[in-house]
Amino acid sequence: MAWCSCNVAAEFKELDGLGIISANFKASTNFTITQDGLVMHGPAIGDLSLSAYAPLIGTLTCPGRAGTSFGWTQKIDCDSLNGVLKVYFIPNGIAKSYMEGDVTNQIEMQTASNVHDYKTFEANASSGPASPSLLLTHRDGHTMIYTGNPIQVDGDSGKGETVVPFMTTILPLGSTLYLNNFSWTYDPPDIPKISYSFLFKYDG
Repeated sequence: MAWCSCNVAAEFKELDGLGIISANFKASTNFTITQDGLVMHGPAIGDLSLSAYAPLIGTLTCPGRAGTSFGWTQKIDCDSLNGVLKVYFIPNGIAKSYMEGDVTNQIEMQTASNVHDYKTFEANASSGPASPSLLLTHRDGHTMIYTGNPIQVDGDSGKGETVVPFMTTILPLGSTLYLNNFSWTYDPPDIPKISYSFLFKYDG
């Protein structure tokens, strides 16, 4: 019989005290049947997404956004002798970052001297003509660093496995996570929020 557990989110003990708003994890195992009828299976591949509150350090007066994304190439190697598919996530060097508006001093980003700032805007009157509109300065760059909680991000985050200590007790032993996206948003007077998405692999 399959095992399951149902409880209220506030009692999800692995995420207790971390300011986590939501956590979602999905995965599935790859199976391939060759023309000769050989059944080959690979690792469980999936994704983990987390969102959390990021208590404000310092004073910000305007809304702000920041984020970075990493590129991963998935390669598959066939071990037909043992009927196993081996999957590798290889960094492809893509590490696009951006900042706009007011951003916490826990976030830094490198950019090139010839990359120019430009304006972005948001204006939506669907809730009435008094709805706020935003005009923000946008900056593009690379190699973003985030020094806050619950998971820090640096220049090496897109080069290999990311260890998330508070997930080791619930994810399968020996599984690996690869950071795919990170974002930070601030809409005053709310508390800033951050989100992470990871690629997941478990060889079993």
